[in-house]
Amino acid sequence: MKTNHKYLLLSLVTMLTVTGASIGALSFAQTATFLTCSVNTNSVMANQAAIITANGGNGSYYWSGPNLNVTNSAGSQFAVSYPNIGAYPIQVLSGGQTATCTVNVVAAAATSGLNCFPVVQNVLLGQTAAVSATGGNGSFVWSSPDLSITDPNGSGFSASYSSIGLKTLTVTSGGLVTTCAVNVLANSVAPTPVPVTPSLPNTGGGFGQ
Repeated sequence: MKTNHKYLLLSLVTMLTVTGASIGALSFAQTATFLTCSVNTNSVMANQAAIITANGGNGSYYWSGPNLNVTNSAGSQFAVSYPNIGAYPIQVLSGGQTATCTVNVVAAAATSGLNCFPVVQNVLLGQTAAVSATGGNGSFVWSSPDLSITDPNGSGFSASYSSIGLKTLTVTSGGLVTTCAVNVLANSVAPTPVPVTPSLPNTGGGFGQ
């Protein structure tokens, strides 16, 4: 019996149409990436860092929000802090999609413990980030997963970075630990100016011993 290939092909197309499926639609469903935005905690105290993370989209992100100065097209994550209580919506755009997440800021509790300043800062790639610590027992040790620290002791610390993204600086003193966050932005972005102190590329140098 002779097979009618044209009839079989037409039947296959008809079946896909009736079931609401198509080869192109099935392929798209497997590769579609949806944009999401999240905050690392339900709430933060005033002047405490919140970490914002985006997933999905096309891998390139544009951030916006109240009192926000982070526009790093290559960054999926950054840190931000606010001095006043309230709810702060943060919006991210990527691949024609938009997602929003909210930083909830509550009143800061009085403390005489260890503090790191500034809690969050923005610097350009290669620009120096400077932080300082107060409290604890007056003796400090700094560390960071992104730096080789040549002199980690003292009340202050400065460093420059060779890659963009969210960086963390941790200080310990008297059994207490606290962290500052640095958003390292691409050179085309103008961040809020920060104090500049001498440093070596990719190397942290302490001060205030």
